[in-house]
Amino acid sequence: MTALALKLHASSWQGVFYITGGGASLISQLLDVPGASNTVLEATVPYAEKSLAQLLGKAPEQAVATATARALAMAGYKKANALADGKIFGFGASASLVTNREKRGQTRAHWAIQAAEFTHSFSLLLNTLNSRQEQEAQLTLAFWESIDRALLNSSKAAISTNVLAELGIETKSQIAKTKWQPLLQTSPHTWCTGDHDGKLLLPGSFNPIHQGHEEMLNVAESITGLTGAFELTLRNADKPDIDFLSAGERLEKIKNHDVWLTNLSNFSAKAAAFPGTTFALGTDTLARIGEVRFYANDERLREKALQALANLETQFLVFGRLSGGAFITLEDLDLPPTLAQLCQGVPVSQYRNDITSSVIRAAARNNS
Repeated sequence: MTALALKLHASSWQGVFYITGGGASLISQLLDVPGASNTVLEATVPYAEKSLAQLLGKAPEQAVATATARALAMAGYKKANALADGKIFGFGASASLVTNREKRGQTRAHWAIQAAEFTHSFSLLLNTLNSRQEQEAQLTLAFWESIDRALLNSSKAAISTNVLAELGIETKSQIAKTKWQPLLQTSPHTWCTGDHDGKLLLPGSFNPIHQGHEEMLNVAESITGLTGAFELTLRNADKPDIDFLSAGERLEKIKNHDVWLTNLSNFSAKAAAFPGTTFALGTDTLARIGEVRFYANDERLREKALQALANLETQFLVFGRLSGGAFITLEDLDLPPTLAQLCQGVPVSQYRNDITSSVIRAAARNNS
């Protein structure tokens, strides 16, 4: 491990490490070797639930999960991007080791490495018969092997999985297309899977895509006479950013329509990138557009932003959504007048589907 730490510190890579649960000894191993300041921009252990939620922007659905590790790696990459230039990365890890408390399920670890051109994700089941110290040693060894393969062992972003598989490490990777890579930067960027005009878009995270999404877009097409596409943004105002691997996995499941990948976190940015566009969305999303908290709690800033949407000829086709046991339609919302004028409601007779991605994910967790 010392040799790998020296090799990493001698490289041009610089990164931010966020590790929760087991595996935190990686940080001390990094810092104990001379040259750590060449590599480590920041290293944090967000152990408390509130600390983890603050770091990610919201509490994860599961603390120890692949999605959480990827979100931590992405958060680390964003922080590294703000702290340094050049070859930067984020390392995120979430692990459950044996403790003196009774635990449900298998002790396990998930971690990820995020860079400008790739996302690598790793998982490892840990032997519950081993002591915590033995599990920690196994996990840090796995961390170092993945760092070696992902960052140090090749001039390309591809990763060799042979050694990792021998250690019981499951690996998934997404090498970003060249035109995807600007999606992680601050400048607005869009990319489409096909030749779509961007005039009818259904934004969402599609985690996962489901029948309701498809039905919404089909109804929107029949109402507007336009050809629709999904918009999957890697950056969201109130959710963790989406990594390349997760974006690729979601794209694979969308079969019947083109998809725009963007880094447009709000509708001001979306409207500027797609002037004259109709956005199909649910009442829950529309309500957030009108919330003053997204405009620094300044009603004047909100009005200025909403007027900019109007000037760009933005329109919203609004679908009812089930919320708190009640089905909420456009007529139920108390919207700023400027926003209300941009909206057209879809009658319940044309569309109602109460399925949600969060319910699908919860069911998948309960069945796993």
